[in-house]
Amino acid sequence: MDQRSDNSHRHSPVKLIIWAGVTLLVVLNFSGVLNIFRNLFGVLYPLLLGAAIAYVLNIIAAGYEKIYFPDSNNRFIKNTRRGVVIILAILTVVLILILLLRVIIPQFVESTRLLIAGFPGMYDNLLAWLNQHADLLPGLQQQIAEMEMNGEELIKKGFTLIGNWAFGTVSLIGSVFGKMANYLLAIIFGIYLLFGKDHIKSNFTSLLNAYMRPEGREKLYGILLTADEAFSSYIIGQFKEAVILGVLTTIGMLIFGFPYAGTIGPVIGFTALIPLVGAYIGAGLGFLLIVMVDPLQALGFMVFLVILQQIEGNLIYPKVVGDTIGLPGIWVLAAIIIGGGLFGIVGILLGVPVAATIYKLLAKDIRQKMDSSPVSPLS
Repeated sequence: MDQRSDNSHRHSPVKLIIWAGVTLLVVLNFSGVLNIFRNLFGVLYPLLLGAAIAYVLNIIAAGYEKIYFPDSNNRFIKNTRRGVVIILAILTVVLILILLLRVIIPQFVESTRLLIAGFPGMYDNLLAWLNQHADLLPGLQQQIAEMEMNGEELIKKGFTLIGNWAFGTVSLIGSVFGKMANYLLAIIFGIYLLFGKDHIKSNFTSLLNAYMRPEGREKLYGILLTADEAFSSYIIGQFKEAVILGVLTTIGMLIFGFPYAGTIGPVIGFTALIPLVGAYIGAGLGFLLIVMVDPLQALGFMVFLVILQQIEGNLIYPKVVGDTIGLPGIWVLAAIIIGGGLFGIVGILLGVPVAATIYKLLAKDIRQKMDSSPVSPLS
């Protein structure tokens, strides 16, 4: 025992030097290392997406396992339970996708169409109002005259820029077919993972038992359990919050007589899947739609939505989801900004559960170190 401790102490300076050297190399070549990870992520993207699909389906399947005769000893039910709950999970996801395609996405398209149709008039009215009050801001009238564009010309220019971006250097059709192929491979891989979950888990356990010490396995299992809790709580919580917020927004808009309730409510619920800032994106779109009808109602809509967000965030969300994520709001915002800056939309969606996992692991490690360290008496 003492010899093993002496060996670990003897090798610890070498490990420290190696870790310091690796860290220094990463810091000095951070952009190159980041590019390597991005290229690797691009190659592994279908497999990672498939694993994510399998993970989400497994959460749904686990819920069905709790209600599909969990205490039955019938051989047929026990043998078919895995296949039945997986099929039910897949059907659930298909129904959600149909809901998106038949209800939410058409509402989003309709709201965009209404916004484009009403934008020229709103833009021209804004220019007329600025011309009338140009004396309040010196030089404003000259800048307005230099623009020489009305609302329709501005929209046409916007579509021209979008078209140049879409069809300029990259073939949009090729990109779409490439993504469809990736998504198809990801779905097939995810379903394969889900049906072979027990076999994969057994192989993974055998691999760890063969190549890792018991203390290392215990630490790894603790990390994976913490990550699983953070990710599953985040996915379920965001979905529940989006549905509740969308329904409450629609009902509230109908009660107060705001226009486009059936369009804005589902859009806000859909955008609320993006953590922290998603609902405000939908709110901005709703404000632009209502302001074309009645600016006073648009202001009232924003006041209503801010109050609803406070009620939902402080009363409903803690009751429905609880504090299982365990990440303070400031770190949620930081995770979204950093994740979005590094990996775009994927980083925005995954930044919060990754940050929550790291936060919980650090908190647990700090508690263990403080409990194990001797407390010096006060002099």
